[in-house]
Amino acid sequence: MKKGVRITIILLGIVVVLGVGGYFAAPRLKAVMEEGGFPGRPRGPMSAAGMEAGEEQEAFSVPVAVTRARVQPMQETLILYGTVFPQNEVNIFATVTGKVSQVLVREGDYVAKEQSLATIDRDQAGLKFAEAEVTSTISGIVKLVMTQVGATVAPTAPLFQVVDMDSVEVILSVPEKKIAQIKRGQSAMLSLVAYPDRTFYGNINKVSPVVDAMSRTLEARILVDNPGYLLKPGMFAEARIVLREVDSALVIPVTALLDRDGNRVAFTVKDGTARRIEPQLQFVEGQWAVVSGGLEAGAQVVVVGQQNLNDGDAVTIAEELE
Repeated sequence: MKKGVRITIILLGIVVVLGVGGYFAAPRLKAVMEEGGFPGRPRGPMSAAGMEAGEEQEAFSVPVAVTRARVQPMQETLILYGTVFPQNEVNIFATVTGKVSQVLVREGDYVAKEQSLATIDRDQAGLKFAEAEVTSTISGIVKLVMTQVGATVAPTAPLFQVVDMDSVEVILSVPEKKIAQIKRGQSAMLSLVAYPDRTFYGNINKVSPVVDAMSRTLEARILVDNPGYLLKPGMFAEARIVLREVDSALVIPVTALLDRDGNRVAFTVKDGTARRIEPQLQFVEGQWAVVSGGLEAGAQVVVVGQQNLNDGDAVTIAEELE
């Protein structure tokens, strides 16, 4: 058989098979449609317009998660970093020339004001003098002993360093753009690596009147009571300066906010419809944004699924978060 005749016969066979299949399938398709459609589709008769409207509604109803705007106390804080220093640290000198005959304290000892730290033998060749005492000018901890028995001393070199540890200062460098926010008397909360589960409290007691020309920062000092001497000079501290406190602040999660066209916007849900709002923000603290207008307490605010929302979109609340 010639090749062209063979191909023609095969094509005719395919056409016959398709025709027969369509003939037997058509009644079954009609029955399925009359019984309510294919599995997974709503049963019962539906017009073409009804099917189209239902599919459109299903396609444009966006599932979202919401939470309610709430009222709670809030603080606005500024985070800065600094180092712990003793509030008072002094060098102790001898008042006479001579040799050290006794050293009466060791590093780490607590000494009271006017307590004797060492004695000086003032004797010279052929001359006898009463021993002189070296006393502390403040109460505190002996930080350094810089002499020893037999050493020759004079009033020009310090023999001891004593630090007052009853209270300490955390010295901060405030960036120039934050200077206007820092004032004497502001309270502060301190966290230290050495005490991860503890918070210390103090107040700003000194603010430098000048800005350092090299670093463009302003020095501020936080005074902190130090019972038990837990805070030690040289420690690194994180300070949260309380800038303002609001007893009844209306707040929403920061995750609800979006940047649209240069504005901070959010979406609320009412009667199954998304509404775009532009809340008036006072400040952001941690995970919360404090709102002063454009929103009411109890409003449902979208926190998940709002990235592609537009005003007026149909939404379905899939979850309401606390």
